[in-house]
Order: sequence, then structure tokens, then C-alpha cells
Amino acid sequence: MQSANLQKDKLALIEKIIHTEDQSTIDFLKDVFSDDNSEYQLTNEQKLIVEDATAKYYSGEEPSFTWEEIKRNARKINF
Repeated sequence: MQSANLQKDKLALIEKIIHTEDQSTIDFLKDVFSDDNSEYQLTNEQKLIVEDATAKYYSGEEPSFTWEEIKRNARKINF
């Protein structure tokens, strides 16, 4: 059984959708709920890149960083 908060949130969203007049919002929601995920498929080349990076990560060949380290390093970059 669903929690009361989940049910309440779903009903609130349905209410907003019913009253929306913005076509772009409706189109966005249709895309979100679409079963067609083909536009998000990786190419074979992209899959190889991910597999290579994953192997390097697990082997220790490439370092990993925490989110805080990434943010700190990004702030150091001067554009």
C-alpha cells in the first residue's frame, strides 16, 4: 500500500497537469513518461569508453574523486 504522502503528491501532480495550458510542459511530461528510451541509448563507441574507464577505475589505474574534491578542483579553474 502506498504511503499517504506519496498518494497526496501524486494527486497534487495530477491536479497541476489537468490545469496546465502550456504545451511545452505537456510535451516534456510526455517525453518523461514515454516508454521509448531509444534517444538515451549509448553507441557502441560510448559503451567501450565507459567500459574502459570502469576497468581503469577498478584497477586503480585512474584515481577517483569525491564530490567535494571535484567541486574544489572546478573552482580552481580560471576561465
